[in-house]
Amino acid sequence: MPVAVVFPKVSLETDVGAIARWLKDDGVVVREGEALFEIDNDKAAVEVEAKASGIVAHLRKAGDQVQVGEVVGHILMAGEQPAGDVKPARKEAFPPVAATAQQVATQIVLPGSSRIVATPLARRLAQQRDIDLSTIQGSGPRGRIQKRDVLDVDSAPTEPVVVAPRNAMLNSVWLQREGAATVVALHGFASDHNAWRSLLIAGRPKARILALDLPGHGRSQRTTPPDLDAICEMVEQRLTAEGVESATIVGHSLGAAVAARLASRGFVSVRSLLLISPAGLGPEIRSEFVKGFVAAKQASSLMPWLKELVFRPNVISQAFVRSVEEQRKDDDLSRAMRRFAENYFCDGTQTFSIRTDLERIRLPVRVIFGAQDRIIPFSHCHSLPGRVGLHAFQECGHLPYLEEPEMTMSILDEMLTLAHPGGLIA
Repeated sequence: MPVAVVFPKVSLETDVGAIARWLKDDGVVVREGEALFEIDNDKAAVEVEAKASGIVAHLRKAGDQVQVGEVVGHILMAGEQPAGDVKPARKEAFPPVAATAQQVATQIVLPGSSRIVATPLARRLAQQRDIDLSTIQGSGPRGRIQKRDVLDVDSAPTEPVVVAPRNAMLNSVWLQREGAATVVALHGFASDHNAWRSLLIAGRPKARILALDLPGHGRSQRTTPPDLDAICEMVEQRLTAEGVESATIVGHSLGAAVAARLASRGFVSVRSLLLISPAGLGPEIRSEFVKGFVAAKQASSLMPWLKELVFRPNVISQAFVRSVEEQRKDDDLSRAMRRFAENYFCDGTQTFSIRTDLERIRLPVRVIFGAQDRIIPFSHCHSLPGRVGLHAFQECGHLPYLEEPEMTMSILDEMLTLAHPGGLIA
């Protein structure tokens, strides 16, 4: 039966939004997990993914104002029609649906074909793990390769640390494509690029914003690079692919440590740095939190740990909890996070340091730290290099960009100004 495409809630301020643009045309093939359409609510750009594979059928067109929860399209298989009375915007796209559906069957489920027969999830897992599907005997109907077949190939005992291949590419998303400067945003441990969307609700800087998923996180390859330099190499490759030669970099926690090392390495022209609750300033980290947060999978077990991240628990919304809970359904992602924790935060210790990096670099650097951070001690800020500016947020925990988004955005604007003293063009 048709799979409904529902308009999601992307803003706390309104239950109405608009489809900025469809990323898949009416009547074309889409695979599960591919981006379907983009939402622009004047504060954040959001890509909505397909929940199934099939044929795209638009019910609402780009620019339409729609209610949160409204069905804006369907994903169909051969011969299906959208449910309900509303018809697709382009009926002429549906006569070739049978042929297009045949393409889907050939690529995904057609037996007897010379193509590899595998589910979309199996294909995605194989790509992430650099596994050749042609070497796998599928256990599904007529030899179809399924998720468990890929996991079985990768289930042999290995060392906790998996060295990322040099050509591994990270996932990246342009949260804002217009601006005179570029901001690169790097999330913290056990998060992904979506963490920055809550900051953009507070306003938009005059800059393009590229958010990356670090290795082992989000949609990036589920590898665990051995050290910060290996992570930086992957980030540098991604930035080169995106055509980013210079940028202001904002990073949170682990992402802030990566940002500092990037600036120190010098392969990317870093114009200024904003480090939020940075890891790597001292050895301690709260091991109980790292272990508990990685192990938690359901809302009831996640909520107590999520509250530990902030000073004011009410900023942890149900939508936030649901998004984390949805991530934890991905067992492969959970394993990657455990490997990351074992390598970078083993025995309650941060196994890396960015103090030498901060002493070496000669560019504008600001640090934001919550005075009531319960994950990384605020005392780590006491011996920052003199040229590094510190913003100590009172009554604030480990997520200042979530608890104080307006102040955080204001400081980011200052960093952009320092990076471009001649001024930015609106």
